[in-house]
Amino acid sequence: MTAKAHPLRTTMQRLALVAVAFFAACAPIDDDGNIDTDIQGLTGAARRPRLQRIRDVAAAAGLTNGVLLAGIAQVETGLSHCWSEATWACRGPNSTSCGGGPVIAGASDGPCSAQQGGLGMFQFDGGTFSQTLARDGRDILTLDGNIRHAVDFVVTIVDQEVAGVDNRAEALAWMNGMTVARTDARFTRWVAILACRYNGACGSASQAARYRDATLSVQSEVGAAFWRICAPSAEVCNGRDDDCDGRVDDGIAAVSCGVGACRRTASCTGGRMATCTAGRPVAELCNGVDDDCDGRVDDGIAAVSCGVGACRRTVSCAGGRMAACVPAAARAEACGNGADDDCDGMIDEGCAGDAGAPLRDAGATVGDAGEPADDAGTRDGGVAGDDAGVRDDAGASDDAGESDDGGAEEDDAAVTDPDGGEPAVEESLVDVAPTEVTTCDVGAAGSRGGARGSIVAALVLGAVATQRSRRRRR
Repeated sequence: MTAKAHPLRTTMQRLALVAVAFFAACAPIDDDGNIDTDIQGLTGAARRPRLQRIRDVAAAAGLTNGVLLAGIAQVETGLSHCWSEATWACRGPNSTSCGGGPVIAGASDGPCSAQQGGLGMFQFDGGTFSQTLARDGRDILTLDGNIRHAVDFVVTIVDQEVAGVDNRAEALAWMNGMTVARTDARFTRWVAILACRYNGACGSASQAARYRDATLSVQSEVGAAFWRICAPSAEVCNGRDDDCDGRVDDGIAAVSCGVGACRRTASCTGGRMATCTAGRPVAELCNGVDDDCDGRVDDGIAAVSCGVGACRRTVSCAGGRMAACVPAAARAEACGNGADDDCDGMIDEGCAGDAGAPLRDAGATVGDAGEPADDAGTRDGGVAGDDAGVRDDAGASDDAGESDDGGAEEDDAAVTDPDGGEPAVEESLVDVAPTEVTTCDVGAAGSRGGARGSIVAALVLGAVATQRSRRRRR
């Protein structure tokens, strides 16, 4: 769209001073053809309701950053819409928004009687009044209709001028996301577009600055919060108040990754969702934490043992803490229970059957001061007992199966020595050293046979002596 064909370009490009009467009803203009709003425009208490109307109607049409339109209206007519609000301008067609009276009309294209120039607050201009109404419809004569048509126009020029914007929704999003500030690059681009496509002064830094300053002025006039009109939508991480609750990026759930000690959380910061990266697993400790990030807490931790025998105790990790291991108290050793009761590392020590303990179940010791010999028949010193065949006179059968003579004396004379008529002596007795036959042995033998036991003992001693004498002679 060229500046000449622009439907909303300012109507006062030139002023031909032909006759004073022609300009009696025309407003002062500046070098760019705009109504000089520094001198004329809506003033006082009437301004805030007009700004509010711009804000609300623009928001209903999808432009929630309504201050952008207010800046345009301030430059074009000083927020005036009706001729009654600026009687220095030309009279336009009548409007219900003006109580049936005329809307404001520009006069840059000729005298007011020519009915040429823009109509209403945003100065729609399609040629003559009739041509403008034929193109845009009579709705532009109402205040709300004039604002709605202004929204449609800026959507069109943003769609045409901004790279990456290809439809109405994207154009509205581009404007709604703009920050009205001198330092904002998008705002700087916006006022340059207005200077070229709305006013027809492409490349004019002064006209761009005029739109910039007017927009900043109406924003600060009522405060930035006044212009926060929002069409609620789901809040997303984009640095904007999408759900219109006055808070930016609020209620956006954080993103989590990993388990246990490896779990990490990323949140929306500065209009961007941070990348979530899980932590690295480490060796499991007894601390109530899933250190190795396998979904289980304090798993695989070995139990701890202390003490020996019956004192041995074992503790494990519980509730994130390893209990202190304290051995049980030792007790006196109890025999026969197979336990190390006194906790010294030995079982049943000092009891029967222990390698270093006396054999208490072996019976009386042979030669123990007159005690009878046990069934084994073995006597101290190696002297044969009953099992060797020596018979006592008590008549009891010995282990060799021979019986005694019922109490009669043994006939010592009948026992001869084959070598010389000397009494025969058991070889086993002859071979015993003299020191091995003791009075204890004699006493033990006598305990079985009484007086005859003493005789047997004497015979044994004699036989031993004789055998030794014979050996010496040989």
